[in-house]
Amino acid sequence: MPRRPDATLVKTSKFREIEFHVMPGRNESIIYYDQQIDLTNTFKFIEEYNKNREKDKQVTLFQVFIAACVRNITLLPKVNRFVSNRRLWQRNQILISFVVKQETKSGPRETTATIEFDPFDTITNVQEKVYRKIHKARGGEHETEKDISFFGAMPRWLIRLLFWFGRLTEKYNMPINALVSKLPMFCTYFVANLGSLGIDSVFHHLYELGNAGVFLNIGKYYKGAVVNQETLEIEVKDVLNLRISLDDRFAGGVYTAPVVILLRDLIENPKQLLEPPKLTDEHLDKLMLKKYKTERLAREKQRKKEKR
Repeated sequence: MPRRPDATLVKTSKFREIEFHVMPGRNESIIYYDQQIDLTNTFKFIEEYNKNREKDKQVTLFQVFIAACVRNITLLPKVNRFVSNRRLWQRNQILISFVVKQETKSGPRETTATIEFDPFDTITNVQEKVYRKIHKARGGEHETEKDISFFGAMPRWLIRLLFWFGRLTEKYNMPINALVSKLPMFCTYFVANLGSLGIDSVFHHLYELGNAGVFLNIGKYYKGAVVNQETLEIEVKDVLNLRISLDDRFAGGVYTAPVVILLRDLIENPKQLLEPPKLTDEHLDKLMLKKYKTERLAREKQRKKEKR
């Protein structure tokens, strides 16, 4: 049975296996979701949460969004899957990558950051992790910048050889951990906040390098007309456009549609992120996280004994 360090092989139907041959690449399997997010309750929550808190403890709209992503992945574990070498895998970490804008003497520039989250993380935990990562990235030379400077100084032929070798090892499900841990494309969700640049969101391509199957793009918030579904009256509210590009192969539309609906609800009603989710052992096992591998294997062993 094939093995890889960052994921566990998942059995699926023959129909879906055929799909992996019909659509072997992420960008030929891509589907798009365009969502308008009502920020009325979100802004009220942020204002209430930040009262009497020190600046480094205050939550931002972006951090609310990341916390919603973490809970989204936790409650719908199949979204943490990817296809590699025409096989379906369940990732053993909850990883979210995002772009960080740095202010330098030569002007603004961008770098990337990747954070591992825990399924029991609350918005407070997420705020602390994201703040530390962004503060570190903006405060000096980030790890990614060091790697880019190191590899960028290599001859072009050697860079091409390294990327060829990296793609080859990924293709045959033998990724090199040193490369996987450095590249932000190896993650569950890749997030870009174009709102911080004062522009609207766009539909972004998925990276063929790596295994990120979902790209989330947030635009700037603005005053928009929203139809009240109960009264059918038009109301002017703070809204933003969330545009999602995702690989349809990891679960299919029947599963991915609820993923988008839940994500929108978590952003629009973030109070539910104040408390950790109530996860059963069965649900935790479905996540297949390496952090809880020992406990999961013990439960699986016990279940097999009970079946005998």
